[in-house]
Amino acid sequence: MHTVKNPKNAVFSCDYRSGKIRVSAEPSLYFDTATQTLEIDQNPAGERSLVPVTHAGFSDDFRTMQLEAVYRGEPESFEVTSTYDSDQVMHRLTHRLLQGGHALPPDAHDVIEVNLQQGAITLLNVIRSVDGKVEKSIRITRKDGQLFLVIPSPWQRVELLSAGVDGQRIVCRSPDGEIDYELATAPFVAETLSELLEAGLPD
Repeated sequence: MHTVKNPKNAVFSCDYRSGKIRVSAEPSLYFDTATQTLEIDQNPAGERSLVPVTHAGFSDDFRTMQLEAVYRGEPESFEVTSTYDSDQVMHRLTHRLLQGGHALPPDAHDVIEVNLQQGAITLLNVIRSVDGKVEKSIRITRKDGQLFLVIPSPWQRVELLSAGVDGQRIVCRSPDGEIDYELATAPFVAETLSELLEAGLPD
């Protein structure tokens, strides 16, 4: 059995172009919204090589996730246990997705990525891409416990007091006022993003 305790790195992403939602980095897991299947990447350091997860189980508190798959040609089992609230959020999301019925609507044009280290968010990046053209974006980073909003053009970095999600809006508060970003994604994705920001950002 492969065991992971308190994963150092975690990733949540949602890309409407592929229809895949990434729900874990250790091990690397994707949920395919087209086939409604959970997949594990056999080659996380290189080109993706995805195979189906044949069984997934969760503890009552979603602190522990157990998986089975034919991994690199052999039956393998995995157990991930974490005390980080952000991992609990993603385990709960994985369980929810496996219940079925969660698809990305045709107007979900935001490509979303959240990176975490030891349960804390280091990056939130949202890019609205329509027909290969970037229409708008928002990027939030955290360094030494401080949040920053990065504006690409003209480039500037704005110190933030807080960031969260209100319904379908990312709401950033700076000393100079409030900056909003209206999300174009599925409600369950916005809800997950809200929970991750609450769990993974400093108070």
